[in-house]
Amino acid sequence: MESWDRGSGIRHSGFGLVLLLTYAAVCHAAGQSTAPVVGSPRLTVRVYNYAAVSRATLAGAEKEASRIFREARIETSWQDCPTSHAEEEAFPGCAQLLGPAGVDVRIVPRSMAARLESPRERLGLALPSQSGVASAAWVFFHRVEELARSGIASPSQILACALAHEMGHLLLGPNEHSSVGIMRAHLGPDELKSASQGQLLFTPSNCDLIHTQVLLRLQAARAASDAVLVNER
Repeated sequence: MESWDRGSGIRHSGFGLVLLLTYAAVCHAAGQSTAPVVGSPRLTVRVYNYAAVSRATLAGAEKEASRIFREARIETSWQDCPTSHAEEEAFPGCAQLLGPAGVDVRIVPRSMAARLESPRERLGLALPSQSGVASAAWVFFHRVEELARSGIASPSQILACALAHEMGHLLLGPNEHSSVGIMRAHLGPDELKSASQGQLLFTPSNCDLIHTQVLLRLQAARAASDAVLVNER
């Protein structure tokens, strides 16, 4: 599941460091309550379901991925987007420009994954946008199905981990793999068992870095919005 990006391209500021210190203090370990926390930063996720994953499987994966990010005190908003031109009018929000605090995730079948240069064992990949802010990820659903045949974890549980892993690369960087947790480069039997038990999560250090990036992206989004307002006056 190794991925690649060129970093967020966002400058760190004093304000960003204050936010980091504030939220890093509440980053908590697995097993504690994962109820939504008032004031938690929110990441918008636009999902393009090219693999025609069933509604039940996708909904379950999004719910579990939300819980995984909530362990890092990040809330997520999931938005279904069209996979053909004929559907575009039914999803007007997806035509809007994706801001710094949003990411696009495309769940693709084997035929589409084959067009991307990626080793067979990967579950997906992540790439930056032209602006340099990492915002686009792909998840290979046929690999999810292959791993699910082991019977250790369900397709929904494995898809959730793949989504969280690739979104993690968009926030953490291309080489941010860990020896334990959801940012391991490969999912073996032990990781699949953890996933089935809801215990395959970001490490504490992952958590701190994710907070940094989401908060800085929100800061960049506010700055861009303020600049538009100033120009309109």
